[in-house]
Amino acid sequence: MSASVPFRDTFWNVPAWAQVGLYVGGAIAVAIFAWGLWERARLWRRGLPEDRFDRIPARLGLVARHALGQARVLTQAYPGVMHAIMFWGFLALFMGTVLATIDWDITLPLFGVKLLKGGFYLFYETTLDLFGLFFVIGLGMAVWRRFVARPDRLDPTARFAAALALLFVINVSGFVLEACRLAVVRPAWGPWSPVGWALGQALLALGTSDGALRGVHLSVWLFHAVLSLAFVALVPFSYFMHLVTTPLNVFFAKLGPRGALRKIENIEEAESLGVSRLEEFSWKRRLDFDACVECGRCQAACPAHMAGSALSPKQIIVKLKRHMHGELPGPIHGELIKPEELWACTTCMACVEECPAFIDIVDTIVDLRRYLALSEGALPSTAPQSLQNIQRAGNPWGLPAGERLAWAQGLDVPILEPGKEVEYLYWVGCSASYDKRNQAIARAVVKILKSAGVSFAVMQEERCHGEVARRLGEEYLYQTLQQENVAALGRYRFKKVVTHCPHCFNTIKNEFPQFGGNHEVVHHSQLIEELLRAGRIRPTKPLDATLAFHDSCYLGRYNGITEAPRNVARAVPGLRVVELPRNRARGLCCGGGGGHMWMEVKAKRRVNLIRVEEALEAKVDMVGTGCPFCLAMVDLGRKVKEAEQTLQVKDVSELVAESLS
Repeated sequence: MSASVPFRDTFWNVPAWAQVGLYVGGAIAVAIFAWGLWERARLWRRGLPEDRFDRIPARLGLVARHALGQARVLTQAYPGVMHAIMFWGFLALFMGTVLATIDWDITLPLFGVKLLKGGFYLFYETTLDLFGLFFVIGLGMAVWRRFVARPDRLDPTARFAAALALLFVINVSGFVLEACRLAVVRPAWGPWSPVGWALGQALLALGTSDGALRGVHLSVWLFHAVLSLAFVALVPFSYFMHLVTTPLNVFFAKLGPRGALRKIENIEEAESLGVSRLEEFSWKRRLDFDACVECGRCQAACPAHMAGSALSPKQIIVKLKRHMHGELPGPIHGELIKPEELWACTTCMACVEECPAFIDIVDTIVDLRRYLALSEGALPSTAPQSLQNIQRAGNPWGLPAGERLAWAQGLDVPILEPGKEVEYLYWVGCSASYDKRNQAIARAVVKILKSAGVSFAVMQEERCHGEVARRLGEEYLYQTLQQENVAALGRYRFKKVVTHCPHCFNTIKNEFPQFGGNHEVVHHSQLIEELLRAGRIRPTKPLDATLAFHDSCYLGRYNGITEAPRNVARAVPGLRVVELPRNRARGLCCGGGGGHMWMEVKAKRRVNLIRVEEALEAKVDMVGTGCPFCLAMVDLGRKVKEAEQTLQVKDVSELVAESLS
């Protein structure tokens, strides 16, 4: 190479014996890495089969956006920036090492082509220097956050300190190598490596001789090589394994409806009901456990954890991971994971929404609940009575089936008839059928549909679809109910189903298809928004109030419906719509999901009170909802907080119905 052409001198100042040692050590490190990876894969493959090899382009897109692009990580400012610059810095340094290896060991000896030279080499040096600097900054941010700020969700243990220290020493020793080389050679293009060049200038300013610089370079080179190869070998046996498992788990993420739980096939003949042993988890669920980076985002977002219950979704997954690796022996139920941890979950999916590794935490909790419910008959609190009521009377209250349509008295509500087609089947649900407060929602929906001239009817045979049973783990009752409901729906002709309850919406839309019930389903806020846009209804009576819309977990986080109810509220004259601190896909649960409407959970606080306190702090006049569970929980919360005179709670359909002339 000409002295005037910038190029990478790969083994500057490194004797032949050290070069040989590097290749031998590299081969050993890669072999250990491959063996460790193979052992991990064998551990995962011992799980039950699960099909996650469909829709490959969509899966690659997830990896590009969330593993490489760090999109979900960056939804939180400080930890997002911290992890993103660490990851991108590490990725750039890794790719730089790969490119240097290709340059020296493949293209140059085999084809006589030097890749790292000229302008491309200068770009390469600047890029790696800057990304290396970002990496060090990210490490510093991580140390500060974990060991100084110490948020509750992080563990400030020696294991994480050692991991951060190893990465820091590897990276800084690389800068020292570069500084020593540039200080001795002093090439004209040295400033293109800004960090190494500045450090080299500092060494020269201290009067360091060329001989001393060469000696330091070789010593640090050997140290850096040993540490780097040790890091490669350690990856499958350490916390660093998440560099492999997290992108892999993102690739195999759940692509179907978030709100659809796995069906137990042939439940009458199934050998196991739910999960009680490690062997009963699928290979994907085992990969879930290994993909956990223990960042605690799930725990910080969990309403049950906020309320001071026994549940930490992070600890559920971490304990299962350690159990899988033999670090926590013993039975899963009762010893590893207590029943109160599982029953505290509201199934709100806040943990899944936050998880950067796309771990199916709620699905795992429900599988564990299924064992308690189906194999042990160990349902908590008053839940068994509610399920018995559903089985006997078709509703959780145990009220007579003949009273299901009592809410419609005087409204002349049409009833579905065989052979007569309507545009919409209005699925009313149990809450609006039997709960006096929520009956106002059904009456408001009927008023709106009639005002718009919509062809609709309700179904005389409607009964509870048992969503609460499925979330509590009572899959057998749930499947029995679904077969009856799907059969009943099959007797009638309608184009779409409209529901005002997100739990009904999610069940009919995402879980009925498991039993042959394929129907187009819309939430009432979507239909009302459509009617407003078409001019078929026109709210005219003004309402002078400030409203904060509370997002139902099963509407927003589960099914992505966040704007329709807000648009409906904004259509009411005079109504000012504002946001609570936690909203849309990151909204705070009301505390009523996962069976909690029908049972008591031991906790320091109630989730609904936390939400009502947020509304009171926002100084709004009204909380708007699109869910009867949420309405009931917020209504109860405002009564407990003695805020009935200052804070109202209404469904968006009630707002529109009141505003119609």
